[in-house]
Amino acid sequence: MNEQSLRRSLVEIFRLAYAKRLVDLLGGNASARLSSDNILITPTSVPKVLIKPQSIVKIRLDGTVITGGRPSSEWRMHVGIYRVRDDVKFILHTHPPNILTLTQAGFKIDLTFSEAISYVGNVAEVPYLKPGSAELAEAVSRAISRKDVTAVILKNHGLVTVGSTPYEALNRAEVLENLAYITLMMKLLGK
Repeated sequence: MNEQSLRRSLVEIFRLAYAKRLVDLLGGNASARLSSDNILITPTSVPKVLIKPQSIVKIRLDGTVITGGRPSSEWRMHVGIYRVRDDVKFILHTHPPNILTLTQAGFKIDLTFSEAISYVGNVAEVPYLKPGSAELAEAVSRAISRKDVTAVILKNHGLVTVGSTPYEALNRAEVLENLAYITLMMKLLGK
């Protein structure tokens, strides 16, 4: 994909994530690997459904802005993942309510369903660390450094999913949110 296609893809998956209630109006972020040194990332403090392709910020892996405004406050986390996983092309960070509820209650998502096996792979979890911090970026990068991990639950915060396409990253987030809902319902029914 060229840069313009990547920009359009980031806008589209974020609108879909909002429609699926995986993010709120100002929450979450997404990025795409542009080259070995540069990424595209959603801007900070902009209603995500109003983002346009030209709103996407281009940064270097050291955080230097090349074009655009201010990158997401989670840019360190995105950069950290790209540094440890050269197979990752897209990253989506969401705040899915069922996953947050389930993990806050001390439960794990039931990953025995075929959707998890087919689409997700392994899921890691990191403790609560301040959003946007270097500590969070380091913890997530360490957790996702294994090639079989495609998602990281951020305790009391959200979810990070990765993929080779924007739709793979989005699908992983949606599948995990649906499985969290199923797990919650099973717990409610005493199963």
